[in-house]
Amino acid sequence: MALERQIRFLSLGTVPLRKQLEIPWPLIPSKSASRQLGAVERYARDPELDAKSVAVESHYIDRDFIEDYSVFYSKNLGHIPNYCRRVHFFKLEAKQAEEELRRIRQLCDQDEFRVASRTFSQEHYLGFSVIKPLPGCPVGRTVLRCFGRDTKPGFRRDFGCACDYQVHLMGVPLQVSGLAFQQQDLGVSACATTALWSALQRARELESGASATPAHITTKASQYTLPFGRSMPSEGLSLDQMCQAVQSLGYAPNLFRAEKYEVSRWIMFAAVRSGISPVLILRREKLAHAVAVAGMKLRWPHRPSDPNNVTDELAADLAAVYVHDDRFGPYMRAEIEERAGSLHLRLRSDDQSWEKAWRLSHILVPMHNKVRLSFSQLRTTALWIAGNFQSRRLNLGMERVRTEIAAWIERSHSYIESQFEKQNRLPDAALESLCDEIPLSRYVGIVRLTAEDIGAIDVLLDTTSTERNLQCLAVIRREAERPPTTEIARFVAERLGCRYLG
Repeated sequence: MALERQIRFLSLGTVPLRKQLEIPWPLIPSKSASRQLGAVERYARDPELDAKSVAVESHYIDRDFIEDYSVFYSKNLGHIPNYCRRVHFFKLEAKQAEEELRRIRQLCDQDEFRVASRTFSQEHYLGFSVIKPLPGCPVGRTVLRCFGRDTKPGFRRDFGCACDYQVHLMGVPLQVSGLAFQQQDLGVSACATTALWSALQRARELESGASATPAHITTKASQYTLPFGRSMPSEGLSLDQMCQAVQSLGYAPNLFRAEKYEVSRWIMFAAVRSGISPVLILRREKLAHAVAVAGMKLRWPHRPSDPNNVTDELAADLAAVYVHDDRFGPYMRAEIEERAGSLHLRLRSDDQSWEKAWRLSHILVPMHNKVRLSFSQLRTTALWIAGNFQSRRLNLGMERVRTEIAAWIERSHSYIESQFEKQNRLPDAALESLCDEIPLSRYVGIVRLTAEDIGAIDVLLDTTSTERNLQCLAVIRREAERPPTTEIARFVAERLGCRYLG
């Protein structure tokens, strides 16, 4: 029998997407069976994205589902197809979207074709959602465009964990930037597996590693220990199993116990700023849950959290994180609260119908194996450097001044490339030395100190070293016009035993 595929363009009107897709209800009706698809549709139709239509591919082979199918669903007595449908979201009306795609496909010049495809993606394409042939959990791999940077006055968004995805529809390449989300099925995966799956999407993009499917993650996690019985149907993963899965897939599991509010806030802020998606382990009474962080909401412009403290951590601007909660939907906003010295997250549904507060128990950050300097150690180091910075100011007869502190981890070549930009460009001599003379680790830790009277100073740290035997690579004076900067930056470089660039 010949395989056939259909592509239908549908308008998003008053009829729910589940009904338009004619997804049957499971044998035991449940609100959770349609909750995630409803959240995906509401997110795409938010006024900021404004989806007006969808294109539905009737026969699509999804790598994640085909792997789940081979290890689990193919063994069911009842027949379940091994293919899915894929739904694409557009800002155009259905007829306009179809006509525009056909017009692009008719372009003969390859450069013109690529430019038209890229322009169409930027202006009209919002992402896609794989619809699995599972009535009780239909939402598979879903990538939707992130909200923009600007939000309500006094805040700004940062989706540093977003990845670039390319798909093809009707022969036209389309691009979308976001973090992949999918619904747990309690067969191959539960919340811990899907949270790891989302977080590893970003880790894979940084290192161009092989993608890990939910089935692959669950198998790797349960190969040595089964605290909850058999691995499939999945009852969830323990912390040990989550770390085992990350390790088995070629990454280093950095696990932090979230005991102090300020440290937990710093780790989340630094991880997202580093472009790494952390997995948050949440607890409420006897329940445990795991979510992946896609981005963060920051207070903007920056306002010191404590006017009496000269050490001003930019992590204090963190007001909320956007998480993929596989039980409810993508990009859910979780407000940050401090309770009895620990960090809590208040999760609200996208339709504001419910909210729940969870205590942050642990933070799991999948890192490159060569990165040995943890985010908590990076904070300790940054505070120590800031103390030396203030001491030198006093020795020079300068008053103590509020100093902004930020730190993150970045690929060394990305850091160098960012210095070429006109707005952030280093002085020519410093830039030349950084490019030609300073040996850098694959990933560098950056501690940035900024004071009003001397501007910014960057301290580059070797992430293959540890806090006990820390190796500093360079201290960089970022603003040449301010005389006091040179003296202070040279002193910091001497204390750290590294090159000064200015």
